[in-house]
Amino acid sequence: MKLSWLIDGEMFPNYLEELFDAITEQGFEAKVIGAPKPPYRWDDLKHTYRDEFPAGSCVVAHGDIELVTRIGQEQIWTPGVFGTVPNYFCSNYYCYFGEYLLNSDYAMLPFGELGRRRDWLLDFFGQEGKVFIRPDSPLKLFAGQMVTTSRFEADLEFMGFYDFPVESLVVVSPPQKITREWRFVVADQQVVAGCLYTADGKNVLEPEYDAQAFELAQQVASQGYEPDPVWIVDICRTKKGAYRLLEIGGFSFANLYACNKADVVAAVSKVAMRLWEQAK
Repeated sequence: MKLSWLIDGEMFPNYLEELFDAITEQGFEAKVIGAPKPPYRWDDLKHTYRDEFPAGSCVVAHGDIELVTRIGQEQIWTPGVFGTVPNYFCSNYYCYFGEYLLNSDYAMLPFGELGRRRDWLLDFFGQEGKVFIRPDSPLKLFAGQMVTTSRFEADLEFMGFYDFPVESLVVVSPPQKITREWRFVVADQQVVAGCLYTADGKNVLEPEYDAQAFELAQQVASQGYEPDPVWIVDICRTKKGAYRLLEIGGFSFANLYACNKADVVAAVSKVAMRLWEQAK
């Protein structure tokens, strides 16, 4: 059985060609599909993504989180995806990596309770009249952001604009100043690729990383907890020079930025083939 990759051609256009070439140059098959047009549902396509490969094929998907989630739920291919969404909720993985977290001092509470607990949150976690709030969910209906004393209610209203459910958990922690952010790809508990993607708040895509960032990523990867056989580790450096775990994420729906695509394809394909052989 030949391993194949299914790529969402509109999700990560900046490296689509690079990824496609890395796949085909290693002898694997790559198929690129376009996102569905109005009304923007994958099931509205006359020939859906399910028709791209026979059931039971060895396939790795990479693209939009909705597509990835569908493929993961349907389980028509093996492995299909590396992106078990529930495993990337903060409430799921913080207990495994707490000592490494940037937001190691935190509280989780329902979004609808933020207003009632305003004063306590600002007193306990506030620095210079600010706290940091992010969703528990990796789907990120709103991006993590600073909330200030003077605009607390207005900031919450902005978050609620995205129809964020009042019962959904959020993470509240002290604000942190970050100077660098790196993304690492982990396969079978080994860091196989990495890159810099943010420097001083600006998008900077460079295929390099600090040795300390790599070491921390490898330490996180080898802890024993695997949300998936292949996953993403994001490491940051604070203004004080500390290296911390920013967050983890699912490989199949993650932006690979400037990671070496050939290294990624080789490592991920090896894991996928092993899983397919085991499932036969």
